Amino acid sequence: MSADDGVISLVLADDHPVVREGVAAVLTRDGDIRILSEASTAEGAIAEVIRRRPTVLVIDVRMGGTLDGIDACARLATECPSTSSVVLTRFANESVMLRAFSAGARGFLIKRTEPEVLRQAVRMVARGGTFVDPKIAAKLVTMATKGRRAKGPHGLTLMEMRVLEVLPRGLTNREIASELDLSPETVKTHLRNAMHKLQVRDRAEAAAVAIREGLA
Repeated sequence: MSADDGVISLVLADDHPVVREGVAAVLTRDGDIRILSEASTAEGAIAEVIRRRPTVLVIDVRMGGTLDGIDACARLATECPSTSSVVLTRFANESVMLRAFSAGARGFLIKRTEPEVLRQAVRMVARGGTFVDPKIAAKLVTMATKGRRAKGPHGLTLMEMRVLEVLPRGLTNREIASELDLSPETVKTHLRNAMHKLQVRDRAEAAAVAIREGLA
């Protein structure tokens, strides 16, 4: 927040121009939030935050380029710790939320949240607080609790079981990543680990085991 005028300075990052336009309109409605610049990739967001030094970065998880939004938060937590990050996501995904906060994000919201909630989140993190979208907070707590208690067959983790759950639909790693709001590399890692635990050679065998054991 600027010491001179009390306005929160912000960098906005999303790979869809129409989404950026809508979010920008929501954030700037009351005049206490000023958007310094926008970015369409995580790499661009990192560069803009380092260049402009805003109070807050609002960034989507799924971004074009090599990095995703959470990767950007992790980089900026080290390179520009004065900027607080708010992560936007399409789905209420407990693992993505935990990854975001582990990377240094201070806010976590779904894209369909109410405009006032988005503004509230930005103001909260600008003051040094932490914010989780109230629409998903209870669900995420429940999911996290279930995840800690889950004892999957073959020693599978919760996320490995989630990947196996959608595998029989014939989705690519990128399509699974989009559905679960993960990066393709993360999906690849979970799938590789799951296949090792199931002692199968390929995706088809993994999908067959998932169906046979009721995981899908």
